[in-house]
Amino acid sequence: MRILLIMNGLVREQIDGGCVRIIEIAKQWQKAGHDVHLMGSEQAAASCEQWGFVPTLHTSSWRGGEGRWWLALHSITVCLFLPLSLWRLRPDLIVTSHDQPYDVLPGVMLKIQRWTRVRLAVSVPMMMRWRFWRRKGPRWYNALAFLVAQRLSLLFAALFADRTLALGRDTARQLRRTGFPMRRAAAVAAGVDLAGINAAVQRPVGMTYEVVSVGRLAASKGALDLMDAWQFVVARNPDAKLAVIGDGPDGEAMKDRVKRYGLEDRVDFLGPILDTTEKFRWISASRLFALPSHEESWSIAMGEAMALGTPVVAYDLPELLEVWGDAFHAVPEGDIPAFANAVSCLLADDAGRRELVERGLARVSELDWSVIAERELQLLMGDLAGDDPLGVDPRLVASSTSRATSDRPNPRAPDVAAD
Repeated sequence: MRILLIMNGLVREQIDGGCVRIIEIAKQWQKAGHDVHLMGSEQAAASCEQWGFVPTLHTSSWRGGEGRWWLALHSITVCLFLPLSLWRLRPDLIVTSHDQPYDVLPGVMLKIQRWTRVRLAVSVPMMMRWRFWRRKGPRWYNALAFLVAQRLSLLFAALFADRTLALGRDTARQLRRTGFPMRRAAAVAAGVDLAGINAAVQRPVGMTYEVVSVGRLAASKGALDLMDAWQFVVARNPDAKLAVIGDGPDGEAMKDRVKRYGLEDRVDFLGPILDTTEKFRWISASRLFALPSHEESWSIAMGEAMALGTPVVAYDLPELLEVWGDAFHAVPEGDIPAFANAVSCLLADDAGRRELVERGLARVSELDWSVIAERELQLLMGDLAGDDPLGVDPRLVASSTSRATSDRPNPRAPDVAAD
């Protein structure tokens, strides 16, 4: 089978979860003998190679930029200047890595070219909140632009796509409530590179941390919450150190808060670590993994931490509770003192950490990428009329009513005043 991946949003070195997911799945498809092609930027090609995925490339020389205006221009440009090789490719399946116009519109154009002979699948990693003014981090007009762009893409997906792939059942339900005719929406899963993780943990790093955090340094991903919480943690654990892996628009704001709270010796910014083996080693060498994010769907990073035997503390987002159930310690979203207290309590609770490690390992043991990739290809190429619209193996989805803290009393917030 000839498969085309569209990954026009990957224009910087740091790779997001949506791209990680499609790369890992495509690697498995390629191992199974399928002919996999990639439409994307030169950076996308370089990132794929770094992740051990070498498809047939259809790249453009378009350079990345910043801001919503650049994204609009990018979406127009990739449609106007599609590589000629794509028109001659004649794929059997087209899969986008994101639900933004720069991925969806080229897919629609190629779908129209061979309407009955190619299937188009649009990936939806996460639904943007329609109350855009409440979104953490970006200015209201940027949040509005992001929302409008996603809804425009979903309209095209409803009209032209054979499948709309929502990452998790909660995202699928939100997608079906948009008002678009999303009868072909399906909930899908993400996975974990279990083989790569097993190899990584055999070579420990020289320095260890009490807590590690991995992700985009943005307010919507909890970057500023993490710094505010860390001052409380250090007040109760003066020797505790935090490692921050990643970069993003709010990296400097995080460093400003570190200086304001006097935590220069308690926080290390390691930057984006593109070598997955090195990243795995840092996570496995830490006692806790912190994810105070306000926006997540599946969170591959949480799964990686669990597979590495590092217990996770995160906000109780409905998407995370549905996917991971009681495999992590959930804290009410936005409650920074409670988050800090949960971290402090677990650092002192060896038995509690071991319990979370056992739950996490049991959960991720079902989520190897090879299983996910095989199931997803069957979903994409199966009889669409007969499929469950939320079709996914129920073993991949934990009960939405379970909570990591349901069997434990909520810890009291630390009695420490902010500076």
